[in-house]
This record gives sequence, structure tokens and C-alpha cells, in this order.
Amino acid sequence: NDEGAEYVEALANGFLFEYLQKPDQNLLRDFHPFNYVESPAASNGCPMLRVQATFFKCGGLAITVCTCHKLIDGASLRIFVDSWATTARADNQLSGSSNNKEVTPRFVTSTIFPASESFVAAPSHISPVKANRFVFDAKKIDELKAKVASPTVPRPTRVEALTALIWKCARAASRSNLGYSRPSLSVQAIDVRAVAEPPLPDNSVGNSVAYLTAQASEKETETLQDLVCSLRKAKAEFRRNGLKTLLKNKSIFDIPESIKDKFEKDEIDFYTFSSLVNFPYYEVADFGWGKPVHMTMPNYWVSNLIIIMAANDAKGIEVWVTLSPEDMAFFEGDEELLAFATRNPSVLEYTNTKKL
Repeated sequence: NDEGAEYVEALANGFLFEYLQKPDQNLLRDFHPFNYVESPAASNGCPMLRVQATFFKCGGLAITVCTCHKLIDGASLRIFVDSWATTARADNQLSGSSNNKEVTPRFVTSTIFPASESFVAAPSHISPVKANRFVFDAKKIDELKAKVASPTVPRPTRVEALTALIWKCARAASRSNLGYSRPSLSVQAIDVRAVAEPPLPDNSVGNSVAYLTAQASEKETETLQDLVCSLRKAKAEFRRNGLKTLLKNKSIFDIPESIKDKFEKDEIDFYTFSSLVNFPYYEVADFGWGKPVHMTMPNYWVSNLIIIMAANDAKGIEVWVTLSPEDMAFFEGDEELLAFATRNPSVLEYTNTKKL
């Protein structure tokens, strides 16, 4: 929109370790360069890129990058941060890359998703929310993968296992809050670069995200294995013809015909999962002071949104879960969830923080 980019510097009256000891999403509001966190429409007409650098008394630094999701996705953000950090270090090499290629963004995403006023976005719940952070260490992830494995899906991925667990526990929270079970959808954000014809290069910049859907009935007997099978089936179906269907319908989100009526009447729960586990943010975000201690993507208003990211040690996984306050009251105490996850531990417990 030709508004350029905005860069803001701020001073924090505190120390970085105070946040790291117990990460609180609400504290992150002060690190944002403008008040879009109060309303999803507050950023309309603003620059497509805004950055705030917040300096702490201890010498610590927090960098916040705000972009428009219509323009950029998680992979594009990685490319941008990589290019920016490489320029800051003035070494013209990909940070953490073994092939030392220069960062060369390619703006070709519109070959798949041409600009269209009629394109339908994925739905979202805009409502009061409560967010909580859960950390899964490598050992617990392996235990969970073993538990959810089945003859149909003998080798589930880490993300499949975690998605199934969170989906199951979120459904249980909804059931406890409502007093009855509802059918639900697990809506998975998927990078279409690899499934496009022809495939887009890894360094393509734009919003190359579509969504696949897995279903669960209102039955309370569905197991973690059942949910993993549903996720794997949805992924396979999308790879066969999902992208063609979405482009034909001019939508990045397709509701199965069997439940469309319930969806339109708000008689079904849907949970949106976005996995950033395979994006090496920690590796590329080195501006000359080494890798960041912690990275996160806060969400202040979209309910039933789950963000999955790699932990700093590159072995564990952090999950930010945002639900209604009523559902979160049940979810955060779920014994099955807490058998594998630690609720909001200190970042200092599992990262190298000698510099602090």
C-alpha cells in the first residue's frame, strides 16, 4: 500500500529475565509498536511492516515484527528475518546454512494465488480469549508418539501426535463446559509450496498457506489413535486434489459437505492448528549477538487457535493454546495433557542463558 515500513525503539523499565522466568502473553503487548493487539482491524491502512526494538535495563533486547498475514506467511517471515539478520551481520550468508547461499527472496506466490477480491479466507472466532503455553520435551514427545501409533499410522510425526492430544483435550474441555459433546474440525494450516504444480521454490515470499480439515464426531470414545488417523487421511486427501479444489472455489478453506450445515449454524467446534516447527527461526534470527533465547507468536483475540513452535533447544516443542476462558479453565488442568506437557515452565530451565 506504499506506506513503507515503521521502526520503533523503546526502553523497558525492567529486566528480560523477569519475562523469561514465567512467559506471559499479556506482557508482550508492551513490546508491540502499535495497538493492533486490541483489534484485528486496528492495523488497516497502516504500513505492512512494523518493527519495535525494546531494550531492557540488563542490556537484553526484544524484537517484535508485525506484518500483514494477507501478504506474508510463516515461511516468508523466516526468509525476511534471515535476509534482515544477514544484512545486519554484513556477512552475506544464510545464518546456520551449510551451503552458504545468499538470501534471495523470490516474489512468485501470486502465480498460485492471484489477487482476488472474492477470495474467501479461513473463518476465525473473534472473542475474549485466554492463552496458555505448554512445553513438551523430547522424551515426552517420543512417549506420546509411541502411544498414538497404530497399524494405520505406525510412525506418526511429532506434530500429528501433539495435534491429536491437544485436539482431544480441547474437545473434552468444550464438552465439560457445554455439558454435551459436539462434532469438531481440526483445521490445519499447510504450506502449499511443495504441493503446487509446478512446486514453488523454498525461498518464495508471499502467503502460500491453505487449510486442510480433519473431522471428529460427537462420540466421546474417539481415541488419540483415531484422531491421528483422521489427520493423516485429511493430509493425504489434500495432497491428491485439495489445492485444485481450493483454487477452483477461490477459498483457502473448504468445509466438508457432510457438516456444512452444522458449521453455518455454529453447531460444531473447530480448532485451527499452525505448526512452525520446521521453520528454523532460532537459527536465522542472529543479528550479530547470537541466537535468540526465546521466540513466540502471540495471539490476543482469535479463539481455538494453537501455535506449535520448536523450543530453543531444537529438541522440545512449545505450544501456545488460545481458547475461551471457560474452556481453558478445564483444558489447562487436563491430566492426560499434563502427563506429557509442562504448563508454562521458565525459559531459563531448558535454554542456554549464560549471557543473561
